[in-house]
Amino acid sequence: MLYYAKLNLSKEKDEISKEILKCPQDGKRRIDVVSAFYNSSDIFLKIIIAFANIKKNILYVTNEDSRCIDIIYFINKFSNLGQHAYTTEIDYINVNEYLHICSPENALKLQGKFDLVIYNDIRSFPKYDKEQIRNILLKRCKSDGTAIAYCVENVLNEGKTIMFPLKNTNIPIIEPRIITTRINLSLDIPLVVYEYLNWSIISNRKVIIFTPDEEKGNAVFEYLSNFKKKLSENIFLFISKKSDDSIKVKFMNKDKGIIVTNDFEETYLEFHSVDVMVYFADNIKFNHKQLLCLSSKVGRYDNAQRGEAIFLANAETVQMDRAKNMAREFNEKAWERRLLNT
Repeated sequence: MLYYAKLNLSKEKDEISKEILKCPQDGKRRIDVVSAFYNSSDIFLKIIIAFANIKKNILYVTNEDSRCIDIIYFINKFSNLGQHAYTTEIDYINVNEYLHICSPENALKLQGKFDLVIYNDIRSFPKYDKEQIRNILLKRCKSDGTAIAYCVENVLNEGKTIMFPLKNTNIPIIEPRIITTRINLSLDIPLVVYEYLNWSIISNRKVIIFTPDEEKGNAVFEYLSNFKKKLSENIFLFISKKSDDSIKVKFMNKDKGIIVTNDFEETYLEFHSVDVMVYFADNIKFNHKQLLCLSSKVGRYDNAQRGEAIFLANAETVQMDRAKNMAREFNEKAWERRLLNT
């Protein structure tokens, strides 16, 4: 059966899609597609269909929630590659006899090798470093196959690098602001941060406060709860693997409010008009990719509405600096290509 794509991509995305497709034709079989977090995966549909049409085996590795795997949406809407059903319980999704989708953990458990392996690290909270991603790609890819890393930084470093600096709009990526303070963040809040929170509430925006663990999440929530009359009655706490999902849904449906959470992996709810604060951003639990991922939740669904992303810490760290610099570099690349509207 002949599969097809009827995508209507922007000029920039169409050029990138064609460039990705051309790489294996030119003998370039190790490809880094460097992109901002939460960018679309539709740029891979052409190469997936091209490989399926010649009966090549394809593995797509992603840590996205099975309820919202981005590439599945594009496969179903813009091709006849195959409708399919999947649940959170299964480890390995067979879209059809050629295309398979699984998590990074399960990719390591597989025995076979594939003609095309794509690792998507930008549609979910990143858990693996460059070497681990590289290992998965090369372990599952045939020696003469094509491996593609879709990440915020180079992973393979041995073939073609394609920059994809923008998301779906021509708006700059939010560059996080770093605020340092000497106060105990579990017991107090800097005035400038209180003013940010107050402004967000006045502006009918939501604020997500990320903390590195449950203990710090509870402490921050208890302290902020003292300000319900001054800030907002809509102050929520969500603890990963403990709290009920209805809390996040309730928060999502509010016009404004604050949620404190240690849940970094949520991907299926849409939070519009959101500001983000990472409390204890100097915690060793956070690396540069994870910090950038959390700050990128600002404007994830509505880039046109500029929000704030703040790293709050007692000391500025190398990881925080790297995350901020990466956001700036994406904007500089987009500016150089004259892709930005503002």
